[in-house]
Amino acid sequence: AINPACPDLARWSARQLHGTWEIALPDLGQSGELVLGQHPEFPASLRGQLRYEGHPSIASGDLEDGELNLDESRDGKTLFAFWTGHLVPASCGHEIRGRWEQLPQAGQPARESRFVLRRMRTGNQW
Repeated sequence: AINPACPDLARWSARQLHGTWEIALPDLGQSGELVLGQHPEFPASLRGQLRYEGHPSIASGDLEDGELNLDESRDGKTLFAFWTGHLVPASCGHEIRGRWEQLPQAGQPARESRFVLRRMRTGNQW
């Protein structure tokens, strides 16, 4: 579905996602914040800081054809969770919806949840 107000959504680059996003993980009853910016080693990719469930994490990933893929790590070395989502056409890039999948941890099964990322309104992005 193409939104006539923003027909180029599928051609967006990672740079257009830079900024602060509100995180909702409704299946876990969790919320938090994600700040996305340019990856220090790969200019076309994303690097972000996540905070939810009281834990800070680092996320790295890409946006291709409107699909966002982020790998989350809590210690900067090992993979903790995957985020796979799509820009929501009706929101003109202000909302991303998808699935969060946590890998099994020591003594804990894998978990998953739907997620919603909503761009937070900050002074210079609107």
